[in-house]
Amino acid sequence: MIHFFNGKLVSESELVISPRDLGFSRGYGVFDFLKTYPHHRPFKLREHIDRLFNSANLIGLQIPWDKEQMQKWVMTTLEANQTAEEKFIKIIISGGASDTMLPAGDPTIVVLVNEAVAYPKEHYEKGIGVIAVKHTRYTPEAKSNNYIEGVKQTQKAHKLGAVEPIYYSDTQVFEGSNSNIFAILNGKLTTSANNILEGVTRSVLLEILKLDVPVEVRDFSFDELLSATEVFLTGSGKEVTPVTLIDGQPVGSGAVGPVTQEVMRQYQAYVYSDLW
Repeated sequence: MIHFFNGKLVSESELVISPRDLGFSRGYGVFDFLKTYPHHRPFKLREHIDRLFNSANLIGLQIPWDKEQMQKWVMTTLEANQTAEEKFIKIIISGGASDTMLPAGDPTIVVLVNEAVAYPKEHYEKGIGVIAVKHTRYTPEAKSNNYIEGVKQTQKAHKLGAVEPIYYSDTQVFEGSNSNIFAILNGKLTTSANNILEGVTRSVLLEILKLDVPVEVRDFSFDELLSATEVFLTGSGKEVTPVTLIDGQPVGSGAVGPVTQEVMRQYQAYVYSDLW
């Protein structure tokens, strides 16, 4: 695949970042991730770039380029990868090379393009298991490079036969390690309001869904989540993924519920349409 690195298109072997880069040495960076759909259209590219700039602002990372320039770089990189498969795109901006804790010049920018990998069909047909982890992400509204807890807990989840950790506190369920969470609580489709990364997939669903149940944006507790009749996660790669086990215990009947199935159907209809 061909990628974009600091102003030019490069091959995989040329994708070399200095070990002095603050993104590598200090974890100081942000990123965003999206997918293309038929005819290689990057889904909600502008919204992802808007969120990338917001993430950078939240951690104090200065971006010297404007959003239009970044959008052009993404499209140029996509056009350099002329294969039939749809693509995953990851945009990373880090603090750049420095010998101190302070940025010393322009940040590093990378646009990675890879062929999109489909999640297992069983995830959507039977649902996945998650584990619950008491954890609050640093600056949760930012999509930063700080994924230490996510990497650690995802390894634990896989050892337990689950797929992903979900984070919570004494008072609130936040999100998955790389997803937002929705639950049917007291007959309402509910998603967390605060202390989360506002996912693009989540925002699309809140805009397009037409359901027989009300949709509610509010914070809820872990005890409430355990009483949910249906739960699903959302994200650019996983799209809408049902959750049927939490810490090994079934959600509702233990099968993918009717509301989740309808949400999956409406989302698929939207992303494969000309409505965006």
